[in-house]
Amino acid sequence: MTTSLGSLLRGYRLAADMTLEALAAASGVSDRAIGDIERGTSRGPQHRTVCALADALGLAGTDRDALVLAARTGRRRDARPPLHTLPLPRPVGDFVGRAAEREQVGALLRAAAPGAASPVVLVSGPPGFGKSTLAVQVAVDLGGDFDDVLFLDLRGLDREPLAPATVVRRVLEAVGPDGGPTVGPREAPAALRAALAGRRVLLVLDNAASEDQVRAVVPSAGPAAVLVTSRRSLGGLEDVRRFALERLGVDDAVGLLGAMLPDRDDERDDLVRLAELCDAVPLALRIAGNRLATRAGWPVSGLVARLAVEERRLDTLVAGDLGVAAAFRSSFEQLGPGAQQLFRRLAVIEAPTVGAALAAVLVGGSRWRAEDLLDELVDLSLLQHVAGDRFQLHDLLRLFADHELRAQEDAESARAVGVAADRWLLASAVRAGRYFEPEHQDTVDPGDGLLDLDGTPDAMAWLKAESVSWLAALRRAARSGDHRRVVEVADSLHWFSDLWAVWVSWAEVFELSAQSARQLGDDALVAVHEGYLAWAQMECLDDSDAAFASALRAVEAAERAADEAKAGWASAYLAWIATRRDDLAVAEVHAEAAVRWLRAAGDREGYPQALVALGNVRAKLGRIDDAIALMRQVIEVATDERTRPRAQVALFTEASGYANLAGYLGQAERWEEMLEVATTAVEVSERLGAARIRSNAYLSRGTALRMLGRNAEAVAVLAVSLEIRQGVPGDAARARVQHALEDATAGLPCDPAGPA
Repeated sequence: MTTSLGSLLRGYRLAADMTLEALAAASGVSDRAIGDIERGTSRGPQHRTVCALADALGLAGTDRDALVLAARTGRRRDARPPLHTLPLPRPVGDFVGRAAEREQVGALLRAAAPGAASPVVLVSGPPGFGKSTLAVQVAVDLGGDFDDVLFLDLRGLDREPLAPATVVRRVLEAVGPDGGPTVGPREAPAALRAALAGRRVLLVLDNAASEDQVRAVVPSAGPAAVLVTSRRSLGGLEDVRRFALERLGVDDAVGLLGAMLPDRDDERDDLVRLAELCDAVPLALRIAGNRLATRAGWPVSGLVARLAVEERRLDTLVAGDLGVAAAFRSSFEQLGPGAQQLFRRLAVIEAPTVGAALAAVLVGGSRWRAEDLLDELVDLSLLQHVAGDRFQLHDLLRLFADHELRAQEDAESARAVGVAADRWLLASAVRAGRYFEPEHQDTVDPGDGLLDLDGTPDAMAWLKAESVSWLAALRRAARSGDHRRVVEVADSLHWFSDLWAVWVSWAEVFELSAQSARQLGDDALVAVHEGYLAWAQMECLDDSDAAFASALRAVEAAERAADEAKAGWASAYLAWIATRRDDLAVAEVHAEAAVRWLRAAGDREGYPQALVALGNVRAKLGRIDDAIALMRQVIEVATDERTRPRAQVALFTEASGYANLAGYLGQAERWEEMLEVATTAVEVSERLGAARIRSNAYLSRGTALRMLGRNAEAVAVLAVSLEIRQGVPGDAARARVQHALEDATAGLPCDPAGPA
């Protein structure tokens, strides 16, 4: 087979170690014209052009003759073009970003080889994400690597996409001699495979609707290759490499706007905001850029102000015949009625992701039905399936969903959907939270069949995954005056909050419940929820002033309620916070009171927490032996079947006791004992999962290793402590771990000051 002009020219240029620009300068032929020849767009340039290129390349003899002959053949071929050509669309001149995708897709296609299976690459993604633009750019990048590049729009969004037989015929007419042989539909696939055999052809199939459209034209073997784009995932395709496009990164999004608006460098901040409002979606960015480019006197801030109004955003993102909403609608109309309903109703959920159970609530069906509908949305790239079996709806698509909800369902229906979702979210939060509550460990509500929880790991995963949604529902319950429900939800999450203390929103959860308790006029509830709030303000926000004030209110409310157990808990919170504030006289008084009240009340969960609080005070007062004795008592209480707390509180208490004991042994410079206890603390805290306790356990173990001269081991252990501490509020504690690691790395002695 005769080598194409494009391949010959590129080969000679590379052999001469010349860039396109260098060859253009030497020959007087523009670099664009040379690129068109190498890509196969220009197959028969004028004789004088070919001679100029040959001279610049220093070609003589058979090499020069081969180049001239290939050009002459191309001119004859171009004089009588096929009946149906499939030219590549014009690439955008300001293509920005997608560097990784261009490189990876290009490498896969370039690797097409005779005898091997033809590479098939599928680029999928939501409407407007730039699938076709990327495919064309990759084809341009690879033009010199293939003898022919063919582009066929499969019309996947039309009411009647191209039939597989039509796809075969169109491609066969483009690659076959003289427009392809006259064969019937049955013989056409074999004729196409024969026509492609041994030819280095890149076939770009844009906007595929089904697997059959693609299968019909995939070559039997290389060196041909196929690049497919589709809004659908085309899950039935075999032996295909898949690339699911995401939105552009912030830098690339701003870079695209900058390429379209080269005179707006002084409006950089507004361009960044514009990119955010466009959700970094390429189509939206291009429309916004076009609107600004055609209105020279309009500042970027003007368009930003318009787009900032959510109700107008989709209507504003229109330029000429381009529109974001129109692109979304073309996919939306491909859905069945059930999937359309679910898509609309996803707009009532504030969270960025949703699970199948909540989706089922939105449509009032079974979980299995909801999963089928979610799959349909994912298949059309209107949702993205993300980690944790969650489904993500991007911001502009959310606005489109909200528009459809308001257009197709009356306000009362939409409100009812939101109310049902909130009711289910709060009931599920109570159910999941009670897996961690001692008094409910054996009586957890079996639920409604939508949410399958099999123990604390499932409950924890759900509470974390749906935290944005159930917190939003809790806010609405508080605003509507459903104070009993707010208090019930917060109560059910008390012990779970200790295991996920890095979530800063606990302060809001317990602020809402404390306000509701006050609205209910119940001092016993006020004491409980002001205590929870004090804990969150200290643990999650590191705000000792606010925490101290809340703890004082808890103590006062407990006194008014004349409830010993609640007074004990409130005093324990106050003692802990006062210790963190170095107000040790107040701390000791309330820690001792907490121990007395909680022991007298027989509170199995509260009593050891009061002992921990008292131990912390005694350690800070320099009474290390007392602190050590108290922590040993905590461990004994937590591990004795007769006294241990119920449910997971026992493990929490045991881990806390070991971690604190290790720190106090360090202050006493009892390094061997510290190492032994800290090793146990690490083991127990790993089972528990609470970040601050885990970090302190690793810090103590690393400190003991350093003081025993085992620096290499210490560095590894302290690195783990620092990694865990990164997600825990409190800059001073984090800095202390960082310094310990730096000192261990340098081989320096440490400051054995106890837990951070």
